[in-house]
Amino acid sequence: MKKLILSAAFLGLGVFGFAQTTAKADHSQKKAEHLQKLKQELNLTDAQVAQLKALHESKAAERKAEMTAKKEDRMQKMKENEAEMQKILTPEQYKKFQELKAKKMAERKEKFQDRKSANSAIVK
Repeated sequence: MKKLILSAAFLGLGVFGFAQTTAKADHSQKKAEHLQKLKQELNLTDAQVAQLKALHESKAAERKAEMTAKKEDRMQKMKENEAEMQKILTPEQYKKFQELKAKKMAERKEKFQDRKSANSAIVK
């Protein structure tokens, strides 16, 4: 009975690990396969495939630019919030607030690193 349970557990872990490795397949390879599939299914010419590839690349660049702009906007709002907090709090309170914020950030970073190392251990 123990062997059955252990073998089922190892099988489950093996399948889960395999799913993790396939999920992280090379993104550019997936894009190329997608274009190839579209070419076959829609009977596209090489010129049409090139146009689609260019379209996808330009849209990806637009999305990246939008994300960068949003990040800059978020950072600006965060700085404005910090300035408001500094106006409201006394210097001692603001110092303690900064310490608490730094502590929370360190905890988040540690949790992220733990998750990252756990995920990489599963994949390997």
